[in-house]
Amino acid sequence: MEWAKEFLEAYRYLVYSALLLLLSVFIIIRWWENVKFWWMCTWMKFPAIGKIATLSKDIETMDDKNWFYSESIVCGDFYSYYNKYNKDATLYENSKSYLSKSDELGRKPFPFYMWFVIGILVVLEALGFGYVLAGWTIPGASESLQQQGALGIALIISIILVGFTHWSGHEIYQNSLVKKVRIWFINNRNDEKPNLERDSSVSLEHDHNDDTKPNYLQLLNRIKANATVTPSWIITIITAILIFSIATGATYVRGQVLEKQLTAEVSNKQTNIFSPLPSELTKNQQSADDKALKDSQDSDRKGGWATFIVLAVIFIFIQLLGIMFGHRFGFAGRESEDAYKNCSLFASKQEFINHYKNEKEKIAKIAQQKLQELQQSMAQKSVATGTSAKQSEIIKKRENRTFLTYVQMKNEESLQYDIADNASMKKRSEMMAEKTPEVHSSKAKELHITCSNCATTLNETEKFCPNCGTPSKKIGEPTCPECGKIYAEGTKFCAEDGKSLELR
Repeated sequence: MEWAKEFLEAYRYLVYSALLLLLSVFIIIRWWENVKFWWMCTWMKFPAIGKIATLSKDIETMDDKNWFYSESIVCGDFYSYYNKYNKDATLYENSKSYLSKSDELGRKPFPFYMWFVIGILVVLEALGFGYVLAGWTIPGASESLQQQGALGIALIISIILVGFTHWSGHEIYQNSLVKKVRIWFINNRNDEKPNLERDSSVSLEHDHNDDTKPNYLQLLNRIKANATVTPSWIITIITAILIFSIATGATYVRGQVLEKQLTAEVSNKQTNIFSPLPSELTKNQQSADDKALKDSQDSDRKGGWATFIVLAVIFIFIQLLGIMFGHRFGFAGRESEDAYKNCSLFASKQEFINHYKNEKEKIAKIAQQKLQELQQSMAQKSVATGTSAKQSEIIKKRENRTFLTYVQMKNEESLQYDIADNASMKKRSEMMAEKTPEVHSSKAKELHITCSNCATTLNETEKFCPNCGTPSKKIGEPTCPECGKIYAEGTKFCAEDGKSLELR
C-alpha cells in the first residue's frame, strides 16, 4: 500500500478539493428545491438588475382581468412552489393506500448512511484492484504513472460494479412482486376472475379506481412489469457475468504476479551461485540449497493461492452485499416513492395537514411581500413617468390583487379545465356505449345457432341438424316459414314462394 500513501501525499490538495466538490454537489442535490427557492427570492430583490427591478418598468401590459403582466410573473413564480405544498388529507390517505396495495408499506428508500458504506467498499475494492493491475495497465510507463493508471481503472471498475449490483438487487425484488402477482392470480379460485391486465387509470391521485378489483390486479396496477407479467433477469445475468469474470481475472493476475516473483528468486540464486571452491565440493551444498528453495517456493505458492482464493471470496461477498442492499431498499411501485414521501415523515394525518398548511402560509407570506414590493415600485414609476387614467386607477387599487387572489384564480381555471375534461370523457364513454350493444348483439347472432324444425341448439360449425337433418340457420336471420330458406339481413319476402320472412 506504499504507492497509495505516496499518491495521497503527493495529491492531497487535489483529493481534498475533489471531496469538497462532491460534498457541495451532494448538498445541492439533496436540498435542491430549497436552494432554488432561496436563489429565486435573492434574485428578485437584487438591486438594479433583479427581477422586481426589471419587471417594475412595465406598467402598461395587462390581461383581461386587470392584472399587470409583471404581477402575474411574480405570482406565477411563487405559485409553482405554493402548489407543491397544496396537499390535503386525501393525498395522505391515498399514499397509505397506494403503498399497502403495492405491498410496500414499511419499505424505505436507500438511506444516506448506506451510500457512505458503499463509498468505503468502492475505495477498498479500488485499492485491491489497483494493486493487482499495477504494472499491467500501461506497459513501458514509469512506476508512478502505472500506479495512477491502475487506481483510475480500478475506480471505474468498482463504480460499475456498484451500479450493477444495486440494480440487480432491485430487479430481484421487483421480480418477487411479479411472482407474487402470478401466485395470487393462480390461487384465486373464482371462475369469473379477471385476467392479468393493467388498468392505466390507476395512479396515486386516483388510487381508489380499483378498490373492487382482486388483490393481484391492485398490485399489478402499481408495479413495473412487462406485457407478459413475467420476471426479467437481464441485469442479474449481466451482473453475475461481471462478478465471475472480474473475480476470476483478478485471481489469475495475482497468480501470475506470484509466479513472476518466484521465477525471479530462482534467477537471482543462479546468478549468485559463483564459488571459488571446486564444483565437487559445492555440489552437495547446491543440491541442499535447491531443495530448500523449492520447498520454500512450494510453500509460498500454496499460501499465495490460498490467499488469492480468500480474496476472491471476499470480493464476491462484497458484491452480494451490494445486491442485498439493492434488494432491501427502494421501491418497485411506479409512484411508491412519491407516496412514501407524502406520508412517511408524519405520525398522523393531522400532522400531515398542519405541516403543509404551515408551508403554504410561509410561501404565501413571502410571495405577498415580493408582490407588494413590485407594486410599490410600479406605483413610483407611474408617478414619475405618467400613465393613463385607467392604469393609474388600477395601480392604486392594488390591494385587490394579492397572491392569494392569484391562487384562487388559478384554482378556478383548473376546476373549469377538469369539468371540461370530465365532460369530454363522459361524452366519449356514451358514444362507445352506444356502439357496444350493436357489436355484442351481432356477435350473439353469429354464435347462437338453432334448428328451424326441432329447435335443437347446434354448434357453430354444424351445417345440418343431427336430429332431423334440417339445414342449420342463425337466430335473428330472415327465414321463409314455408321453405326454410335463409336470406340476407333486410330482405322481407321469399323469392321462391313470396311468403313474408320471419326472424328466427
